Amino acid sequence: MIADFGLSQRTYQVNKLSSALELDGYLNEDFWGSAQCASDFIVNYPRFGDTSSFLSKCYMVYAEDAIYIGGEFHDPEPDSISYSLSQRDDVGNADWMAVSIDTYGNKQRAFYFFVTAAGVEIDGLMVDNNLDLSWNAVWKSKVQKQDYGYSVEIKIPYSAIRFPNKEIQHWKVNFKRSVRRKREESYWSPVDPRKYGEIQQAGKVEGIKGIQPPLRLSFTPYLTGYYEKNSEQGEGNYRLNGGLDLKYGITEAFTLDMTLIPDFGQARSDNLVLNLSPFEVQFDENRAFFTEGTDLFGIGDVFYSRRVGGTPYKAQGVSSALKGNEILTANPQKANLLNASKISGRTKNNLGVGVFNAIEGRSFATVRDTVTGLERQVETNPYTNYNIVSLSKPLKNNSYVNFLNSNVQRAGEARNANVTVAQSNIFSKDGDYAVFTGLRLSNLQEQSSSTIGHTAFIDLSRVQGEHNFGFNYNEISDDFNPNDLGYLARNNFREYGLFYKYFDFKPKRNFLRRWSGINMAYTELYAPALFETLRFSAFHRKTYKNFLTVGCDVNVYPLGSLDHFEARSPGNPVQKNAKYDASFFYSSDYSKPFALDVSGYFEDYVGWDQRSASLGVSPRVRVSDKWFLVLDANIDYLVNDFGYVRPIDYESDEIILGERNRNIITNTFTSEFIFTNRMGIDIRVRHNWQNVDYHRFDALGKDGNRVASAYTGRDSEGQEMHDINFNAFSIDLNYRWVFLPGSELRLVYKNNILTQQADLAPSYFNSVGNLFEYAQTNSFSFRLLVFIDALYFKEGQDVL
Repeated sequence: MIADFGLSQRTYQVNKLSSALELDGYLNEDFWGSAQCASDFIVNYPRFGDTSSFLSKCYMVYAEDAIYIGGEFHDPEPDSISYSLSQRDDVGNADWMAVSIDTYGNKQRAFYFFVTAAGVEIDGLMVDNNLDLSWNAVWKSKVQKQDYGYSVEIKIPYSAIRFPNKEIQHWKVNFKRSVRRKREESYWSPVDPRKYGEIQQAGKVEGIKGIQPPLRLSFTPYLTGYYEKNSEQGEGNYRLNGGLDLKYGITEAFTLDMTLIPDFGQARSDNLVLNLSPFEVQFDENRAFFTEGTDLFGIGDVFYSRRVGGTPYKAQGVSSALKGNEILTANPQKANLLNASKISGRTKNNLGVGVFNAIEGRSFATVRDTVTGLERQVETNPYTNYNIVSLSKPLKNNSYVNFLNSNVQRAGEARNANVTVAQSNIFSKDGDYAVFTGLRLSNLQEQSSSTIGHTAFIDLSRVQGEHNFGFNYNEISDDFNPNDLGYLARNNFREYGLFYKYFDFKPKRNFLRRWSGINMAYTELYAPALFETLRFSAFHRKTYKNFLTVGCDVNVYPLGSLDHFEARSPGNPVQKNAKYDASFFYSSDYSKPFALDVSGYFEDYVGWDQRSASLGVSPRVRVSDKWFLVLDANIDYLVNDFGYVRPIDYESDEIILGERNRNIITNTFTSEFIFTNRMGIDIRVRHNWQNVDYHRFDALGKDGNRVASAYTGRDSEGQEMHDINFNAFSIDLNYRWVFLPGSELRLVYKNNILTQQADLAPSYFNSVGNLFEYAQTNSFSFRLLVFIDALYFKEGQDVL
């Protein structure tokens, strides 16, 4: 039934703990009985407003050194509770509970702590209602199976969180429960999906007073060892590295994180692809230091952390600078990162402040003269300093204003760069409407000149309720370039957009919820103001009562498009015909032992025999509570796709476009086997294969259409010069043992193969069969890190 009570914000009166608590998962201490019981949970999903299916009881008490959370979670069928194991920071397929704590009561940030029924711990930082699970803290929990279900005890040391240094605290809290077999998520303080924000709907906490922020100083020294061998380079090489991560609470609200002599060799292999586009490929960040607690540095989307410690500044230009008899014998593709640090926190007037700094050392390529045998060093990366300063100020009605400045300073005559961002999000008093605006400025500083560019955008929209709609405008000038520390695929852009979305959260007949939308976007170049494309789009999503979710998207480009970047020559656009595309997806209930995801895509150009299609299939098998398997198989087929080709041995000013058929197959297999809630092993095997078969070459005409060309794409012996057979293969095998809170041992094996040839493979299976004939790199590594809290050395202080 729908609950008609308790939908307003709730209040929790917290008691102070007078005696010591030894965590064991049993709530049999007297103080739990005298603590306020947070119950009467309200369902958020799948049917908002229902009373929770099962009884949940949560408790909260505080002491001089920590917050304690207790929970009793009843289930009339305790044998049906899912105790599935998973890695830390992954709820997997288990039942779980969580507590969110907004220690400043500003409705902007909340610390999140999850515990699954199997005892797996997950923590995260929710900022502006986006949960960042890369944030980690050191805390403790215990879980016990009970006749009525399961019980949980949690200890959260004050050193794990931040709070203001004042006598009376004004926190907000919410308790949450997930029943996996029902796919039900419920909250103590109700969270209405039709309203903006989860943090904004948390309950109030009263009664916490007289607590002091503790010394927050911890060290995590680590030792790493590597053995790496390339199959074409004979003997392998060994190396041993050591370093230190440091975390220091400068004040009760500000924290310094620093990594000295960082080592990221165990980071997951990148998803390499063959890039035929005019734009750079953007990769995920897999290095923990650059993903944890970086929310303030994401303002304006001008920080791409892969720039730091990434490809040296001049590494790509070394080959073109070689002299007649010289060859390149070594050219490191990773800059020498010396250290990185970040400071973040909030002042007493609730101003969020973030400072990031990183320093790269010099990098050199080695060049050898084949006649004299002499070698010389060529600098590819000067000393480089990366710096970011960000500010974020919350306003009333959950509004905020943000500011960020990023700066790159390089030694010598290399280019420097500066980017400044200002943006705001202003909500109406009732929270129904919002105006999101922003301005970004870039300044590239060469030795004798500077180039200034800008972006500006505004979004006016209704953000709450069943009907959302709005207008947006975005422009990026032709001189805007944040890419010394950020990522922008393209500039020189102007877009006008309209959208409408409908959300139906009321279950009807056979479905739980559905949402749909339509939008229109007109884009053109910023300078000169030339047409690019006009797009009409529509989408629909629906979740059925068996938790099957399906969706479809349709895009129509009735006027075709002018691609101003494909020719790699400004002022020479490529004309593309009108087209339409459609896609769908199917995703079954993940709580079942077997689940299946299926997706498809089709694209067709009007008046031209050019089309593409793709199909993705991903079965998910949960063999047991400890073993989980996923296969993600995708195939793409592009017929008569065409794009820019750099001509070889062809004396002409023509811009050549090549027509090609492309077969792309990507298979990714992942598996986890979890021994305990502190120890597990996982493997990820990925293979990306692409065959590119050119069969026609044209020149680009002045009107953007293709015209005949004498270029054949063949050498003097009639062999194709542009066909590509591409393979990127990787294995990542990872063993992880968290032997103490914050301390762990990792063992990693990696295998990587990357090859690109002009001889096309007869088939995918032929390419797979020959894969291990190519050069491959194998590496074995270990990483031991130990968490040391300075409070360990303070007499009488029990940290955990």
